[in-house]
Amino acid sequence: MSIPADHFQVCKAAGKPTEGNAAANTQDFLDLTGVPKSPKPLPAGFTARGIVAMVFSAISGILGITVIAWYGMGELSVEEQKKVMAETAAAAAAGGNSIDFENETAASTTATETREERQRHERGSGQ
Repeated sequence: MSIPADHFQVCKAAGKPTEGNAAANTQDFLDLTGVPKSPKPLPAGFTARGIVAMVFSAISGILGITVIAWYGMGELSVEEQKKVMAETAAAAAAGGNSIDFENETAASTTATETREERQRHERGSGQ
């Protein structure tokens, strides 16, 4: 097994020895005098920076889930309800189901219109 020449060129350019042990000792391989020091160990526990990062990550996650739930629980507009009912009726017709979607659409639309009228009335009396 041989080391490629470009590896030696990289070491030479970085000023690193290419012979001997980790301390570049070619006479006594067990003598590690002058070996580069390893970085100091990581601090025990959490650092303030790590705690801040974790708190903001948790807040972002909670906000994200809240927005998804809020969006998912929102009501459809009348146009969206009609579109969904039409798609469902078409799928049911293709599958041979006989479900009366016309009455269901009318009841849904009436409930939505009633709620909207109540909200308009409440806004009008509050002014």
